[in-house]
Amino acid sequence: MHSTPTNETCPLSPPAVPAMAAPDALTGVRDFQRHTAPLLRPELARLAREGQSPSQLFITCADSRMIPNVITNSGPGELFTVRNIGNLVPPTADDSVFAAVEYAVDVLNVRHVTVCGHSGCGAMQSLLHGAHRRDGRAGTPLTRWLRHGQDSLHRVRHTPARFHGRSPSTDPLERLCLTNVVQQLDNLLAHPSVARRTELGTIRLTGLYFELTTAQTYVWSPGNRGFLPVHPGADAAA
Repeated sequence: MHSTPTNETCPLSPPAVPAMAAPDALTGVRDFQRHTAPLLRPELARLAREGQSPSQLFITCADSRMIPNVITNSGPGELFTVRNIGNLVPPTADDSVFAAVEYAVDVLNVRHVTVCGHSGCGAMQSLLHGAHRRDGRAGTPLTRWLRHGQDSLHRVRHTPARFHGRSPSTDPLERLCLTNVVQQLDNLLAHPSVARRTELGTIRLTGLYFELTTAQTYVWSPGNRGFLPVHPGADAAA
């Protein structure tokens, strides 16, 4: 990794502890019980009675800056969410991710599967710096997990994804973050349930990219071979 890693670019190194620690989880739970729980209680009670029926499987990064329900303007029961380091869908069977895909597709019968990557992804930065090759064949759980991103590394060298209407980025991290989304969409098709439903036309795969610095979301357009900005209004992208 970098000789002077930062929290934004190097997930293998923890951030420096701030002078004043952030509130712990229990503090937030108390605030939730006081202010938010009364507002959500009727809807959650309904979902408890009727069960969940989300329309979308949403696969995104575990990065704390990613906020799936805010980005998608969705509430309880609307997203079946999988979060992991680097929003990866392993090209070979991984019980954790593939179990979630199988459950969402075959049991919950979702109609959409979305992979959402983001700018400044620490997992992608680690791949660029060879973290997946560390510690020999054994490695650590994290370095072994990052090996699932090697297809994205290969793809970015030959067919990097880009923003539609722009020249390919000169930033290797941005190129990889974008390309990784497209690669994971391809990896999803290795799942038999997804492949079958895609052939039947009963499920749709979508790639999203969230730019942290601007809070702008982009959607992958295979026809345009690039990511288009999502704009407010009737049209999803322009």
